[in-house]
Amino acid sequence: MRVVNEKLVPLPIVAKILEEESKKRELDSIEVITLEYAKKFSKFTPENAEKLLQELKDMGLPLEVSVQLINIAPESEAEVRTILAPLSRTFSAEDIKNILAVVKKYR
Repeated sequence: MRVVNEKLVPLPIVAKILEEESKKRELDSIEVITLEYAKKFSKFTPENAEKLLQELKDMGLPLEVSVQLINIAPESEAEVRTILAPLSRTFSAEDIKNILAVVKKYR
């Protein structure tokens, strides 16, 4: 097997990709474990994850942070602040509330 493309995607989309792939062929052990993990810890449907990812990117958040927001699905402003902490940009209380509201909308 060789890597053709590399892209950051949230867990619900990973699960969807692996489920589709499992219909074409038998998954190897690492893929099966990854699929089980993605299904267990996904907090959104793949469709909602895609919509949420686009909405977060439209808010100006980098892909890496948007994916983490989807994977973690924060429930409080403190959790959102922690996820955004590595960014050099400062977020207002209103920005944090808006991000949290968008995440909750798709849950």
